[in-house]
Amino acid sequence: MTSPAIEIESLLGPAADPVAAGTTMRQIAIANATEQATEWFQALWESKTELEQTDPAILGGLFRAIHTSILNSEDPAATIRPINPTLVFGILERLPESTPNRHLLMHLMTLARSGDHLHILTQMLVKFPPAGWMSVGQVLSPLLQYNDWEVSDFFPDVLEALAHPSVASPVLDVANFLTRTGRVETHPAASRIENLLRLLDAVVQKLERFESNPTEFGNDVETIQSVLGEAVALAVSLCDALGLIGDDRAKGKLHQAMQIKHRRVQSEAAGALTRLGDEAGQEHLLGLVAEPAARRRVLQYAEELDIADAIDEEYATPQALAEADVAVWLCQPQNMGVPPTEISVIDSKRMLWPSYSTPIDCFLVRFEFDFGDTQYSNVAIAGPTVHAFAADLAELPSNDIYAAYAGWHAEHKDIFAITEDHWNAAQKRMVSPLVEYLRREGYESIQPRILGFLLDEHAIVCEATREDRECVVVTDGLETIEQTTVGRPRPLGTQEMWYIYLGRKMLRTFNG
Repeated sequence: MTSPAIEIESLLGPAADPVAAGTTMRQIAIANATEQATEWFQALWESKTELEQTDPAILGGLFRAIHTSILNSEDPAATIRPINPTLVFGILERLPESTPNRHLLMHLMTLARSGDHLHILTQMLVKFPPAGWMSVGQVLSPLLQYNDWEVSDFFPDVLEALAHPSVASPVLDVANFLTRTGRVETHPAASRIENLLRLLDAVVQKLERFESNPTEFGNDVETIQSVLGEAVALAVSLCDALGLIGDDRAKGKLHQAMQIKHRRVQSEAAGALTRLGDEAGQEHLLGLVAEPAARRRVLQYAEELDIADAIDEEYATPQALAEADVAVWLCQPQNMGVPPTEISVIDSKRMLWPSYSTPIDCFLVRFEFDFGDTQYSNVAIAGPTVHAFAADLAELPSNDIYAAYAGWHAEHKDIFAITEDHWNAAQKRMVSPLVEYLRREGYESIQPRILGFLLDEHAIVCEATREDRECVVVTDGLETIEQTTVGRPRPLGTQEMWYIYLGRKMLRTFNG
């Protein structure tokens, strides 16, 4: 059955209504892109004059909706290939400079993986580089997931984009992957080694300045972390590329990179030097295995370079790898951004876990950060997933910490929670008897916040007081769980209590 055509022209131009635009975008996101995507892009091209006058927020939402619709099609690549890539490039040229989500158009070109689309993609990256390296990473990810594309359609033309810091790292990652997996005999950037050495020298100097005075690169934590993340990503990709190219001229710059304090940069520089036969690099690489944040990469390099026998077995145990996984997670810019001061496994169990069909090893990992005047600590999960809550779980029993993470990790269409501001009349009626139950149990000042559903069961999570103590409490009328919120700097909230309740139920069901 053919879907009704969606007129996107109403979204374009200075008079476009944002409210009406939102409705149209939702229609596009669930439409049959296989039937309509070509027409959408044709309509955008024919309205190119209006594009320049359209609210950038509306355009960004439109591109997100089109991208979602195409990804949800039965064969995204086949949906995109009939679209003329030159036409998409022309649309990109006419967008207001502040238009968000422009990189999603580039991602669609990559998904097509045809010669024309990849050729146009290289021009897009050169002329309109996305602002963040993570966005470029998304754009290029299909080139790492599929091998049904011709390398010559992308390299060497895309190397002209190495001048853009946000593009350089992901492009080199693709080149490194092709070399490491044997799809090419010679590294695609081998002819640019002088440029790569200059880039590494510049990024090492930037990281040295960053270590000396981070505020030189921004006045807020988010900006500083963004600058650091991009610089580290580029340094890592450059070190890996220079090692794979195998030119001894890189040794001097790699030794400079190995002095940077950031453990990931150190491990990549040391790994590259080891690949080049440098004994000092190998010694430094093997020493870094003691650092949890570098451990996984060191072990990977040791296996790849046939020096695994030189590493103590204690660093390859499941517990040591769990510490490494949590340390790497904490180092990510969106989390803490730096490795923990202390980290150790405090409990482990083998059990059935949500979304796993067989038992899996689960680890609780305590970590601490010492910021001088301030200390921060918590307990994370590793094994089935890696995560840490903002709320402090340290005083909970181990079983409840596992439960909190199991509840957070669970995904099922019949497991969900609704906050109080979205309850309908029927749901409010479900809440009332459970509130009354809590009153009979001695709770006062009860404020219901969440109504949660677990298959055929339901429970409420409330803020309340009991014996003059503030607390959060969850109950289904049979089981009640309470946690005080007094005297704790990062107390559990209602969401964490729902996770504990949910996780307890699931882990008991799975594990008897």
